[in-house]
Formats: sequence, structure tokens, C-alpha cells
Amino acid sequence: MSNIVHKVWKILDENPSIRREMSRGLINASALARYMIKEKKIDASLDAVIGAIRRYELDRHDDIFNTAYKLLGQTVNISTKSNLAEISLIKDSEVQQILPKLFGIIQYIRGDVLRVTQANESIRILIDEKNMDNVISLFPKDKIITEETDLAEINIYIHPKMQTTPGILAVIASELATNGINIVEVMTCPPEMIWVVKKEELVKASDVLFQLCQPKK
Repeated sequence: MSNIVHKVWKILDENPSIRREMSRGLINASALARYMIKEKKIDASLDAVIGAIRRYELDRHDDIFNTAYKLLGQTVNISTKSNLAEISLIKDSEVQQILPKLFGIIQYIRGDVLRVTQANESIRILIDEKNMDNVISLFPKDKIITEETDLAEINIYIHPKMQTTPGILAVIASELATNGINIVEVMTCPPEMIWVVKKEELVKASDVLFQLCQPKK
């Protein structure tokens, strides 16, 4: 019996999304036990697995996720923008010298988008598709790693407490993944949190986040 309990608890420890739904009372122990027997290959009777599930103590991490869910209900505003493109560039001195020229192309007063993120070896630029040709023409072809079009962003204006609350990013990513939505990129610049997705998934993704950010009772 102890071996069964160990296996069941290990599965639960490694699946925070299941634990979250258990803590919210949304998972049936019998259905979860059948899943573990079939998909996780636990060699035990249904009653034994159900017993192990019911003996599992939800840890403090689940309280953290519950807090994150409640805080998301205090989201100030959500906005969207489509027809975006992203360019990945090699990060070197030549590219660095060219980057300031972007500000001659991007017209903030007209609502143009320019979001720049950098890693150790690359720089990514998110812009409006209408500006893509002009931006690409600034850089040598051998400095361009990838080009991607048909993107959209969802901009969440977050509650100030979200900056110091664990689990916010994990909850949003989990909800999008559960609904089959791929996240192209995430950017944060308080008080804003920006989620980039493919344009064809914008309506579905924005609906998921709108529902997630409704006030919780």
C-alpha cells in the first residue's frame, strides 16, 4: 500500500494544475484515480488509488495559486492589438548601433508598437506588420535570425500587488495552455503584462484571460 501512496503522491507533486483543481473541489477522486491507472500505469485497484488521493495533503503552493486567482480578479484593464510581427536579431555591436534608428520609423503618436527584449545572444523586436519592411531594411540579412508575422498581443494592466505575488504568470500560462493556446512571448513592464499569441488565437486567448480576470466572489 505504501508503494501505491508514494506513486500517487509523486504524480500529484509533479502536477500543480491537478492540485489546483483539487483544492478548488473541481476534480472527482474516482475519475482522477481511473486516469492514473490508465495513463500513469499505476498497478493497483481503483479503491486503493482513490484512498491514496484522499490522503494527499494539498500543500502551501495551492494556497499561493488560489491567492493568484483571486488577485487576477482585480485586474484593471485588458486591451488587444493584432497585425503584429516579430524579428529576432543577432546581438552584437553592429546591431546595437542600428537599433536607435528604429525610432525614426516607429510613430508612437499614431499608436505604433515597438517592444524590444534582449537575451544573451539575441534581440527580439515586436512591431506593427506595416513597419516590417522598413525595419528589416535597416539590418544586414546575416543579422536576422527569424521573422514572424500574424501575431497579436493581449495587454493586461495589472493590480500593483501582482508584482510581488507568486503564481500570477503560472496561472495565466496554465489557463492558456489548458485551452490549447500557444504563447509566443511574454513581456512585463509594470503596470502592464503583455502576452503575445498568433493572430488566429487572439479571440480565444482574450476570452480566456477576460474570464480569468473577472472579480472572484
